[in-house]
Amino acid sequence: MRKTLTVLILAVASMLVVSACSSDDDASLARADFGGDAASATTMAASFDEARSGVAESDGIAANQTEAPAALDDGAAKTNAQAVLTSLNLIDLGRSIIFTATIHVEVEDVIAAGAEIENVLVGLGAVLFGQETTTGDNPRSILTIKVRPDRFDDALDRLAGVGELVSQTVFADDVTERVVDLESRITTAAVSVDRLRTLLEAATNIEDVVELEAELVKRETDLEVLRGQLRTLEDAVSLATIVIILTEPTPKIPEPALEMVQTGYVGHDGGAGCPGNEEVTVDEGDLITICFEVTNTGDTPLGEIEVRDFGLDMDDDDVVVVEGDLAVPLLPGEFLILAFETEADPDQFTAPSIDATALDEDGEPLRIQVEVEIEEAFLRIARDTSLPGFTDGLTSAWEALQQFLGVIVLGAGAAIPFLWVPLLAAGVWWWRKRREPDDD
Repeated sequence: MRKTLTVLILAVASMLVVSACSSDDDASLARADFGGDAASATTMAASFDEARSGVAESDGIAANQTEAPAALDDGAAKTNAQAVLTSLNLIDLGRSIIFTATIHVEVEDVIAAGAEIENVLVGLGAVLFGQETTTGDNPRSILTIKVRPDRFDDALDRLAGVGELVSQTVFADDVTERVVDLESRITTAAVSVDRLRTLLEAATNIEDVVELEAELVKRETDLEVLRGQLRTLEDAVSLATIVIILTEPTPKIPEPALEMVQTGYVGHDGGAGCPGNEEVTVDEGDLITICFEVTNTGDTPLGEIEVRDFGLDMDDDDVVVVEGDLAVPLLPGEFLILAFETEADPDQFTAPSIDATALDEDGEPLRIQVEVEIEEAFLRIARDTSLPGFTDGLTSAWEALQQFLGVIVLGAGAAIPFLWVPLLAAGVWWWRKRREPDDD
């Protein structure tokens, strides 16, 4: 019991000594770091507090600068990054700052761009720490690069110049306080370990030895963890990290589209009056012209354009090309004007339709449906209800005679194949007549 009590008293005394040493070590560490006595250390700490507040404001700017719009050019995005770096460049003040950046660059060939980046790294003295590349329909490459902080700005400029800059994120983290805190904790932990080792050497009781060894292992483990955290911070401070993402432009899906506007007007002039009116009112028998304005509203050339109107009994061969050329592919934004001349018939109506084939850059057909939008004209034809005149009667009689003669010709044509039947019957009758005996 006396030995146990003695060990406990020694342990409490050692803890008090460690606490005192910690305070002394912190003060000596501050004097060592700032190169002077306590007063100069206090003065330098105040200046660093002001710098730290500036860093906090700059960090907020960097944190908010997450995505540069795709519409910005390389110069604009690069200028933003440089502004952040200028405000965060506190290396000359002896601060411990971790610089990181993420760049998204669009390139024509991911593999070729990766090789170009390797050449850039050689000129920067940088190191490629990791690379992940995928090929296929959406090629992509992610490279992790380490570079000295004094070449960080230059590295951003050169890497962004590999292709078209899509986005850029720059961040600076001031870890000076964490480094100082870890160094102080490591010093305190090392003193505590040394004290335990001294107690362990002086211990003679087995139980005390076991207890001290277990506590020593725990504190040595904590000390190594602290040293590992400090090494990680120092490594991050000594080399800035840049992650560059390389992608290729996404192939644009063709969207062929066509718009046709149907109009009309009274009269025949070869389509010179096209386009006409959206609403047309005429009498039966009037001469009218139907116009078709065809516009390529998509992003793909169109060929084999065919315009029809089944309600007007119009085929694509009946149209007159007023403007444009049906034999030439209709490029995006271009238009055609077609005309169809006819006579107003109240039994007819407008029912326009159009067909076209989407073409690629080489003029080859694409298996893509063309989206069609049609604006139909409103055609009103008044039926003629007046009494027929002499000319109308003569015309009607002539049409009736034509129909009668047509019926006769049709009947004769249908009877000709059967003319042999009466001829055969007459021949049979004559033959039987000759074979009958003469009554005389």
